[in-house]
Amino acid sequence: MSDAPLDVLVVGPSYCDLTFVGLPALPTAGRERFADALHATAGGSAITALALARLGRRVALLDDVGRDLHGQVIVDALERDGVATDLLRRDARPTAVTVVLPSDGDRAFVTHLPPDAADGPPDLAAALEATTPRWLHVAGTAPARAYPDLLALARGVGARVAFDPGWHDDDLDAPEVRALVEGCDALLPNRSEAARLAGHPDDGDQDQNDDGDADANDDGGDVARAALRQLAARRPGGVTVVKDGAAGAWGVAPGRADVAHAAVPPVPVVDATGAGDVFDAAFLDAWIDGVPLDDALYAGAAAGAAAVGRIGGATGAPTVRATRERSEP
Repeated sequence: MSDAPLDVLVVGPSYCDLTFVGLPALPTAGRERFADALHATAGGSAITALALARLGRRVALLDDVGRDLHGQVIVDALERDGVATDLLRRDARPTAVTVVLPSDGDRAFVTHLPPDAADGPPDLAAALEATTPRWLHVAGTAPARAYPDLLALARGVGARVAFDPGWHDDDLDAPEVRALVEGCDALLPNRSEAARLAGHPDDGDQDQNDDGDADANDDGGDVARAALRQLAARRPGGVTVVKDGAAGAWGVAPGRADVAHAAVPPVPVVDATGAGDVFDAAFLDAWIDGVPLDDALYAGAAAGAAAVGRIGGATGAPTVRATRERSEP
């Protein structure tokens, strides 16, 4: 890693995604199904890191990755696209794996998470001191639980903090997570996560694991806007965004009350896994450059739409900046 400061340090669990393509239907108990193909790709936090690197950002990933075949899939992908891997801690534990079973326009997931390392999570304070990033992107709730002083550590090196909470029933209510929600500089949940964080009943029409990539129902925009306003009111110092799948994304800028919105025309969906993580990368890339909120939302939505056309979360992430000119579908 060079001595130049990073644009973004990404922290959070990465996975090796194993996607079975071409399933005629999901298997039932006692039945076997055959897929047309199997793809092994980098998932989780690695998706956002890869998407940022493809947009030309200097980025590193802080995580534990096993010394196994699944871990090597992640490392190879990161190195291929120029993500710094110096901060990856390789150990004897197995790498986290998610099996993705797409069928009939939806997906099922099975995930194996290895036990926590005996020596605790990687040293975030040391990583921040070594890289002095402009932004720290927190992928999922696990880092909030692992580093209760995360905001103070980031502020200590002058880094701003972006947070995509992901979905975890217990963690979304944890005090450390709620503190990060209110204190971060950019909050990036999907509609279901935002509704939960705002205290609304789960709207029930958007899969909690889909990063905001499911088709919105007729009142989904109302749910998203209501949750957005409530969250933004608790966060006067940061931008608040709610990803709303096919309906695009909604946002409120710091110190503003008006709601911005951007969406892209519908696109064929091959694999929606990780599109929300790609959205995060393109939005943050634009926001770092001071792009207006409407156009930053559009950049995120356009990148997410590009991602769903390929198997694997980062495989379809754009290698050039998505247009930042807002366009209505």
